[in-house]
Amino acid sequence: MALGYLLFLVNGLSSTATSKAISEFYRFNPHTRGTNPYDYKTTADRLSKSFPYDDSPRRIDKNIFQMWKVPITDPDFPHRNLVSKWRNENPTYKYNLLTDAEIHDKLVMHFSNTVPEVVEAFDLMPNKIIQSDFARYLLIFLFGGLYSDIDTRLEKPVDTWFDSDRNVGFVVAIEEDMNVENWEHYMSRRIQFEQWTFKAKPRHPILRKLIAKIVETTFNAAKNNKLQAYYKDFKGVDKCSSVDIMEWTGPVVWTDTIYGHLNSLENPTIVDIDSTRSITGELYGPPLDKEQLISWKFFTGLVAPVMVDDVVIYPKASFREDTENNCGKYCYIFHEFGGSWKNNGKGEIKPKDGLLEDEDVAPQQKKKLVKRGLFSDDSDCDHPYSPVR
Repeated sequence: MALGYLLFLVNGLSSTATSKAISEFYRFNPHTRGTNPYDYKTTADRLSKSFPYDDSPRRIDKNIFQMWKVPITDPDFPHRNLVSKWRNENPTYKYNLLTDAEIHDKLVMHFSNTVPEVVEAFDLMPNKIIQSDFARYLLIFLFGGLYSDIDTRLEKPVDTWFDSDRNVGFVVAIEEDMNVENWEHYMSRRIQFEQWTFKAKPRHPILRKLIAKIVETTFNAAKNNKLQAYYKDFKGVDKCSSVDIMEWTGPVVWTDTIYGHLNSLENPTIVDIDSTRSITGELYGPPLDKEQLISWKFFTGLVAPVMVDDVVIYPKASFREDTENNCGKYCYIFHEFGGSWKNNGKGEIKPKDGLLEDEDVAPQQKKKLVKRGLFSDDSDCDHPYSPVR
């Protein structure tokens, strides 16, 4: 059965039925269109062809997206005051608060006839945590604009942000800049980018590459019987038969994709608004890759935005101001860090300060820590360790 004929047959079905039909087709016909849907390049090429990026000079679309599992009218909906602030202080923006069901319908509508493995991957994901990460990337890829978690408080209207420039295509901030000797104990990356708030034009290459990578990871997990998300605080999850959530859809794959894109640019234009860096004492971090022009070292100690072609990187304080009354020039978001996902939806678990235990260590750093003698690795399974950056 050809995919075109299948789409003809399911044209009159509901979005959910359409998704299931296409899902079954891919399950039994993995070489559709003469290509393999598990392959990163295949998905990236399909996304590029069906959703080409328009890099002409214009502002990022005036859309704001937030999402939650139930509508705001539900008695259990949290953070109504924060959501109202986003809506009321940005009157020229189209505000969108979407439920899980509404998001799924949009994905089916836009991807089922173009890049159906995106919907298939979304449906294969084992829980809402993974789907929530993936959904935010997909929404901004499709429509452009700003995404922000509902536990974020807007400090300044979006139109007043530094990046209100027609040549900006992607905006993100530093999540953590851990300049300590044992930084591996706390973070997966020396400079890690947050993904609770970001902006982009629709179809931006960073999001295209990220989506293709997540699709590939999901299909590989299914093929290897590892369709389960692992995080150090999840209870009852076997890390030998799972995929680290940080590398699947979280800050690690997000950060690595941004670095990869920045370093793929030919002769990029770099604008460093303030070359001053807030660094005192010794600088700690992994060795630099000679082929990596833009690395953690370029961003450490950042106090003002940096532009690399159409990408704006904000300093740590911009999207995660930690004190109530210390909102500086480039501070735009206060993040309340609900963090319920860190305990598989049962509330945030705080790290055990000072204890260097196996469960506290990012799996990507384990081999290096074993070599340094900081703890013994007694696990019975091998994890793929991504490069330290």
